[in-house]
Amino acid sequence: MNILHVSAECSPFVKVGGLADVVGTLPQEIKRLRNMETRVIIPYYQSVINRFGSKTTHVTHFSIALGTKRSIYVGIESLKRGNILYYFVDNIFYFGSRGDYYNYGDESERFAFFQIAVLEAIKRIDFKPDIIHVHDWHTAVIPLLIKRRYHDIHAKTVLSIHNLQYQGIFPLEDAQLFQLKDQSLSHEGNLNFLRAGIETSDLIVTVSRTYAAEIMTDYYGYGMQRLLREHSDKVMGILNGISTREYNPETDRLLAERYSVRDFRSGKKKNRDALEKRVKTSYTSDLPLIGIVSRLVSQKGFDLIRRVFDEMLEQSEFNLVVLGDGESEYVDYFRGLEIRHPHHVSVTIGYDNQLAHLIYAASDLFLMPSKFEPCGLSQMIAMRYGSIPIVRETGGLVDTVSPFNEYEMTGNGFSFTHFNAHDMMYVIRYALRLHQLPHIWNCIVDHAMAADFSWVRSAKEYRQAYRGLFKKRLEE
Repeated sequence: MNILHVSAECSPFVKVGGLADVVGTLPQEIKRLRNMETRVIIPYYQSVINRFGSKTTHVTHFSIALGTKRSIYVGIESLKRGNILYYFVDNIFYFGSRGDYYNYGDESERFAFFQIAVLEAIKRIDFKPDIIHVHDWHTAVIPLLIKRRYHDIHAKTVLSIHNLQYQGIFPLEDAQLFQLKDQSLSHEGNLNFLRAGIETSDLIVTVSRTYAAEIMTDYYGYGMQRLLREHSDKVMGILNGISTREYNPETDRLLAERYSVRDFRSGKKKNRDALEKRVKTSYTSDLPLIGIVSRLVSQKGFDLIRRVFDEMLEQSEFNLVVLGDGESEYVDYFRGLEIRHPHHVSVTIGYDNQLAHLIYAASDLFLMPSKFEPCGLSQMIAMRYGSIPIVRETGGLVDTVSPFNEYEMTGNGFSFTHFNAHDMMYVIRYALRLHQLPHIWNCIVDHAMAADFSWVRSAKEYRQAYRGLFKKRLEE
């Protein structure tokens, strides 16, 4: 069975968010399964050219029509890395003259071009996919194009929704780029890329089972809930995984001290000492350390933190380390929090992979009070390092974090149900109290570090889903 993944980003070539991690890892794990040939195609951004351009091989080139433009160059480059062959769609105007894929104001045209170029490329490369797996709004019109324009491409389509909030909404007149007259492109008077994929894909996969159910509700549906309910028979959730090779405290070269579940206390102590030197903060006491590695945006629940953290830090209940960047109001808040509590709070604005690993290893608790969280990877990574998650019960956080029950001694973390600051504060204080009881804390850490969040498990679920579609294709 041949599977082609189509995405706007893919690690290690280009990474803006968690989508890159998924597309960078899932195809590799799928290919390790029997009889599964998997390839990936992404845009040939300037950042990719700079890092990998000397290693790529030219495959073919041709011209396509886009809206009223009748002859636009498309080049296809390729690169074998690991067990996967990657293709890159080359056009210097759309991808090679600027950075990556956001904040340029012409995303509708750029990704209309990309999707048409991908389908035209399939006709010309030596790989005929049985399944075309598209990711998020940037590629979501491909299922519609196959049904309306590309009848000679006999492939079933899978749409992964990584975050329903982002739908690819543009002025309706931009629909002419696809040379289609179809209501599937229109939603509430706008062109909506994601709607096209929801309407016409053969299977819709969200990145956790709970999120698959949540997006059909008014609270989480972002205007798509009715359409998703109409197509509920083809919606399923498969939890994302993490790279257990990259995130392994026993082998992680980015740590000051490697450790296992047997010696996690001494390992965390040495990594905490290294963290203090790295961020140039000297915490005044041996309080439990809460870590946050996140985009600093409203979705992540930082409004709850703003309500109660000054009060808790004034009472010296814990220390805090934050790494992230995002919306200015949250950046400013955390910077102010550091100024007000310099001996309890360290904030680094930006993203630093080595520092992120150090925070996971040094922290005792990891806070994710999200409004919504389609899957979440940080809570899984934190558990690998024995940093116990405190989460709000939503999306993939529900599917990965089991609240600790001190009577039955079960569970791998802590959670609260309502998006309420004082509910969060209560659970944090409960976790801090249990942290002072070594026999209980050791049990929680044991459960967390033993949890299996590998991509191997997820890949097997995808294989089963692909086989179901492949069987339907053969029967047609």
